[in-house]
Amino acid sequence: MPGVQTTPLRANTRTESTSLAPGISTSEGTAATLSAVDPRRERIASLRRLLVERFGPHVLLDWTQPSSSHAACTECVPTQCVRNPRALPTELLGLDLALGGGIPRGRLTELAGPPYSGKRTLASWLVRTTQRIGGWAAYLDAAHGADFDRLHRWGVDLRDLLLALPRTLTEALELARLLLLADALDLVVLDLPPHWATRSALERGLRQLRPLLRGRPTALVVVRDRASGPGLAAAQLRLRLEPLAQLVPPNPFGSTMLPSGLRVRIHVERSPRWPLCEPPVPVEFSEREGVRLALERIDLALVGGIIVQHPLGLTFANTVLGRSREAAAARLTSDPALWSQLEEELRARWLSLARPLTKRLAC
Repeated sequence: MPGVQTTPLRANTRTESTSLAPGISTSEGTAATLSAVDPRRERIASLRRLLVERFGPHVLLDWTQPSSSHAACTECVPTQCVRNPRALPTELLGLDLALGGGIPRGRLTELAGPPYSGKRTLASWLVRTTQRIGGWAAYLDAAHGADFDRLHRWGVDLRDLLLALPRTLTEALELARLLLLADALDLVVLDLPPHWATRSALERGLRQLRPLLRGRPTALVVVRDRASGPGLAAAQLRLRLEPLAQLVPPNPFGSTMLPSGLRVRIHVERSPRWPLCEPPVPVEFSEREGVRLALERIDLALVGGIIVQHPLGLTFANTVLGRSREAAAARLTSDPALWSQLEEELRARWLSLARPLTKRLAC
């Protein structure tokens, strides 16, 4: 396979708040990181060598070159994506508020939905947000559903992503076990194909992983197809994606174009000890942007009455954002101060309408 090697990945320096895209190096970024190297880097390098020795060279992909000729997305969205010791932020404000901060660390989360529901898009987005806060992620792509060109286009540094291709369910569960025991990763995504094993074998293997998660900084996310029926009993948090509509761009020539995005609703299913609270608005996935964060905040503000419909357009804080949602989202993205002000209003409105859930992660 072009661009794939079997030797352990060479360490790549990057800062705490930003990641260098593959193929890009700056003297300033290197100088800044040489003085403060992440201590987990050596553990991850040793872990790579261990996995290759134990499972063979086929199990790990080594990205020494950019995944494609596409330039990485350099658009800076002014979200408040900070490191949380109890959860991994998703940058989806409605989902983060509903979950009490994001995907819980030290817990097993199921990310499920029917085919083409955007579950792997959301899993890839979690990898991006984990790297943005200076974290480390691993993607166990047993379903071979990860799009590396898309990851690179969204700004994921593939050289700092531990990417494995397990061949069997036993191998995938053993890889996940070793990654959890390493105590060096913030996120482990286990992407499973639907035809691999029976439900009982999967449940039995995940129940053995749950004790390893307790007290560790790693969030384990299991991605699987599930159109209906109950979720995984071993999962402490279940996110089910329901596709609502495909987004087809207008074509001035009148012919039908291929869908460029997807509008989905995220349903939150918890254990009885976790209060039920779902994001109030659907989210939109885009092939180019990943998750359309600005549109999600516009919809949240419209539902909460923070943005109002005026004859001149959508208005917030005596400022006309635009006549349409798209125009308002573009104005919000171009003004970081306005974006931060809107987020503060949304968080304050959420806390005023719902009881603060400070003990949500206690399970």
